[in-house]
Amino acid sequence: MEYVIYEKKGHVAYITLNRPDRMNALGKQLGAELRQAEEEFANDDDAWVGIYTGAGDRAFCAGRDLKEVAETEGKDTGPAPKRDFGRAPVDLGKPTIAAINGAAYGGGLEKALTCDIRICSNNARMALAEVKVGLCPPGGVFDLPRLVGLSNSMWLLLSGEPVDAQEALRMGLVTKVVSQADLLDTATQMAETIAGNAPLAINATRKLARFGLELPSDYARKMSAQLVESVWTSEDQIEGAKAFAEKRPPVWKMK
Repeated sequence: MEYVIYEKKGHVAYITLNRPDRMNALGKQLGAELRQAEEEFANDDDAWVGIYTGAGDRAFCAGRDLKEVAETEGKDTGPAPKRDFGRAPVDLGKPTIAAINGAAYGGGLEKALTCDIRICSNNARMALAEVKVGLCPPGGVFDLPRLVGLSNSMWLLLSGEPVDAQEALRMGLVTKVVSQADLLDTATQMAETIAGNAPLAINATRKLARFGLELPSDYARKMSAQLVESVWTSEDQIEGAKAFAEKRPPVWKMK
């Protein structure tokens, strides 16, 4: 892959958008490679937590590559990607952290919104500016209100204006603001903390929390019963209790 770097250290996978000369903008090739990297992460049973970030120190992802759109307009560049605006983002089934290292605009911020946790560098700026170019954000309109409330969301969505790192922290858009130099180390520490816990329990807990956001409470509880039972009767919960009693680190088997 040219525009996306996928690497793994221990149980942590890193997905880096690698197009710094275009502020890691989402072009046709980068989008295809990003999906390939996400499939690799999702299918790797030894990768327990994923970190998204961008190459360079200017941008996480500047969103759709409007320059590429302008350059290819009217030209035969092969079949256009099918746009299914009614489809929910693909859930990779594992915890993900967005390490936002600069600008996160449009589709770049929408990608970060799909992550479970977001942290950013102190030079970060975030915006859903689609209305400024005659578009609407197909995913952010649903994800943003759940995270920062309706009033904050409406300002961001309808004005298209950016917010800086501290304002993003204030409204709950990110969990932490750190220096650019410390960003990836901080994300790695957070990922390793999560990966130190039982992966079956982590993935189930994550899924249950999302049930609570997306489904009526009573229905979510009914849907969760089988999942909770599978974790509470797993080999890993026995290992967790033994390790605690024996004062040693647990060895998780994902069983």
